[in-house]
Amino acid sequence: MSVDVICIGEAMGEISFSPTGDSSVKVGGDTFNTAVYLGRLGIKSGFASAVGTDPFGDMIRAVLRDNQVSDAFLISTDLANTGLYSITNRADGERFFHYWRNQSAARQTLSLAPPVYLQALEGAPWLYLSGISLHVLEEDMALLMQTLEACKAKGGKIAFDGNFRPKLWEEKHDQAREIYARITALSDLVLPTFEDEALLWGDATAQATIDRIAKLGPSMIVVKQGADGCLLYDHGDVAHIAIPNPVTAVDTTAAGDSFNAGFLAALIKGEDGTAATLSGHELAAKVITHRGAIIPADAMDVS
Repeated sequence: MSVDVICIGEAMGEISFSPTGDSSVKVGGDTFNTAVYLGRLGIKSGFASAVGTDPFGDMIRAVLRDNQVSDAFLISTDLANTGLYSITNRADGERFFHYWRNQSAARQTLSLAPPVYLQALEGAPWLYLSGISLHVLEEDMALLMQTLEACKAKGGKIAFDGNFRPKLWEEKHDQAREIYARITALSDLVLPTFEDEALLWGDATAQATIDRIAKLGPSMIVVKQGADGCLLYDHGDVAHIAIPNPVTAVDTTAAGDSFNAGFLAALIKGEDGTAATLSGHELAAKVITHRGAIIPADAMDVS
């Protein structure tokens, strides 16, 4: 199956607890969420990862197929289990995570991948990954970089969301900055969240984030600022794009992941940066009014 974009990273089992104590079992993960929303928006997407031969791995593959996302890049292995995380939500929509992922099958994605698999990644029009992808694939970083560089050399484009999580890089912030800078320098599109960038780099403002990243070469940068909208850098021009119709958040899980999907889908369809940012805002606004990373398809109003 030919694809427009392949999302690289980790999907896990998701156990969600609402403020009232109700719980649900689903699957999710940052680049996985983006792949699903891209599929729903009519973009031919694939998800590259490894999962265990366990119930969560089966659920992940089923969700991909149900949302028209290619599972050709999803490797099943009995060498490790699928990772797991929990989400606890406060009444204001803020969420707290706990993870069981240290031995996740996703960490073996590239080491398990045959040459034809890597060649498919290299030939993709777009590769999309996040800072969490970098953490998960840390042991195969040389191979990941080689794959990204080969994709660029063949005319492909790279999209990167820093999605920095301090707990994943404890006592390794210098290493994180080095790796992030290398990926950013390869990227055509960077989709950071200002709060994350301030934690990792000490940026004082979203404009400072733009200035720092732009020096590395990306032609387009979108700094997400939550309720304050986004700062868009588009081939040298900078504009603030406000959220058109603010909503009250029920659960902010996957807000950034869905924004990225809305933005990238619009960009692939030929929209300009401003229109793409508004598309990202629109989708994220719908997602945060529902619980869990993946909302019901009919809630998206996408045919």
